[in-house]
Amino acid sequence: MKKNLLLLIAFLIGLAYTVQAQGQKLQNGKVFHLHPKGEQEWNYAQAYRSGNLLYLSGTVGKGDMDKAMERVYQTIELTLKQYGLDLTHVVKENLYATDIEAAKKSQPIRRKYYGTHTPAATWVQISRLFEEDTVLEVEVIAEIRKTE
Repeated sequence: MKKNLLLLIAFLIGLAYTVQAQGQKLQNGKVFHLHPKGEQEWNYAQAYRSGNLLYLSGTVGKGDMDKAMERVYQTIELTLKQYGLDLTHVVKENLYATDIEAAKKSQPIRRKYYGTHTPAATWVQISRLFEEDTVLEVEVIAEIRKTE
């Protein structure tokens, strides 16, 4: 009974997150706003398509590093899906963490999303991100049509 209740709660949270992450596509599919009001207020987009490349703005995670890492890659995955892509389309990743050792320990979570795909990557420790309670920010560039 307790396990079923936990599964139901997890499903409802996932559903709510998915509905929230639907976002808004603008300008013939070139621009995607995950959180339209906030992004328009700050004059940026979650994703911007230019030619064969898709640029994703930094996706942030708060709390402990494992939870932050999971949220970041779930959100990146949802954003890529707006363009019919997945993480195998990612060619470059920049990761910024306030605690690089914690980020390194969360590597199995990242690997779960990328699988055997290995994009070029840069991982950097920084003293602070835009919001004080943010511990992780990841930005990626994806190739729309794979040229390999």
